[in-house]
Amino acid sequence: MYKCMNCGNTEKFFGHAEENGDVIIYKNDFNDDTETYNWIYKVSENNWNSKLVIESCYFCHSKNIKKL
Repeated sequence: MYKCMNCGNTEKFFGHAEENGDVIIYKNDFNDDTETYNWIYKVSENNWNSKLVIESCYFCHSKNIKKL
């Protein structure tokens, strides 16, 4: 859980997620000339890693965020 130390928000934040692990990547077959690819997670508990990075408060945009 996270808390904005400026406004007290504990519900919504801006940030990004980083994930890595094995995936299956394949080209779409839409009969057009675009280079469109899809990917499917091949999730395994042994090789999947994720990280959540909280950057700022959704409401007041403060970066003064504390992990509780």
